[in-house]
Amino acid sequence: MHMLSRRSLLLSTAAVAVGASLGFGPAFAQSDVTATLKLQGFGGDAELSAITNAIARFNKKYPNVTVELEMDAIANGWGDYVTKVLGQFNAGAAADVYGTAIETFQAFSSRNLWMGLDDFVQANSGFSDFAPSLFKQGSYNGVIHYIPIGWNNIMINYNRDLFDKAGVAYPADGKWTWDEFRKVAKALTVKDASGTVVQFGYEVPNQNFFVQPWFFSNGTAILNDDWSASNMLDPKVSETLQFLYDLIHVDGVSPIPGSGAPMDSQFFAGQVAMISRGHWIVQGAKNNKVNMDIAIPPSKESDTTVIGFGGYAINKNTANADLAKALVLELTSEETQKEEGEKGGGVPGRKSAASTEAFLSFPPSAALYYQTLPHTKAVPSPANFQEVEKIFIRHYTAMMAGEISIADGVKAADAELAASFARLKQ
Repeated sequence: MHMLSRRSLLLSTAAVAVGASLGFGPAFAQSDVTATLKLQGFGGDAELSAITNAIARFNKKYPNVTVELEMDAIANGWGDYVTKVLGQFNAGAAADVYGTAIETFQAFSSRNLWMGLDDFVQANSGFSDFAPSLFKQGSYNGVIHYIPIGWNNIMINYNRDLFDKAGVAYPADGKWTWDEFRKVAKALTVKDASGTVVQFGYEVPNQNFFVQPWFFSNGTAILNDDWSASNMLDPKVSETLQFLYDLIHVDGVSPIPGSGAPMDSQFFAGQVAMISRGHWIVQGAKNNKVNMDIAIPPSKESDTTVIGFGGYAINKNTANADLAKALVLELTSEETQKEEGEKGGGVPGRKSAASTEAFLSFPPSAALYYQTLPHTKAVPSPANFQEVEKIFIRHYTAMMAGEISIADGVKAADAELAASFARLKQ
């Protein structure tokens, strides 16, 4: 899932519920129950708007229930979010409902924080609108813990104006190989008279989620299939890292990842032609009038890309379980999903919400988001994700910077990951 600039917001339906006094007539019987629910959400403007409106609809039915909303922009990654949430539980200040992402699922579920939701799902036929695979991946030890919301698969987002200016054809049907991509990245890299790069062809990713398609498309991954051990010593992992290193140091088409902030702003300004991101970048592209389209991450062995998705979980110790479930129904409704998707949040988990004219209108190849769903693998998210992400990124950025050779870097990362998984089993 995506990272945005740090922001934490505290809202209350003391304000949100104002909507109820602005024309929301009670078309049905209202509950007179009085309670307070705490909701921990995540995301940016699109998610905040959709969640706020969902709470307003919830308050039409439950006008005396105050929903205290805190938003987290996940600016420092999901590892920090796990630390924050666990701190809330340890301090006795946990929320009733949590929005979170797959990177955290095992970390939270393995600590027995959530209520089992199988009966809740079976009792609400509307959940059949979601891909069944999302509920499968939202389960722990066979029990559903997470009701899915939106998802993101990493795609190559490219500036069509820069392609046109360089006379480079768009990838046919959104598909290309590693070699074809490399040629395109070179053609899109522009230097001034002094040899300084003024337009990068691509940004080699600097975050764990963004870089995973490069491994998947080469038939490998940084962890084994069940996320229980390191796979860093697979020769294909080194081959993938060497390809990315060469884009930076041989071809000069990308800056060194980790040497600065993510390059979203430079992409919007036309200073980088291609960038690996999920659907969340759409709103920024619209706001900055970028003539953007998407393509499938380049393939070497396959066109597999990575998927991450969000979901809502309910605190197993909540004093208001029924109200929490009612709130989750509204937070995962088609109306909420449409708003998030059309405003540039994740791809709606409900297929109906991702089939609207507004959603498919931008980028031009928006249908690729769902078309690639059968060719996705979940971002590796073991219970020790906090450690795995930091270990991998630290060694990855050192290798990409040339501070350590790839041969030595994968060995060092493998050793640290092995130690982390050994601690997990203790």
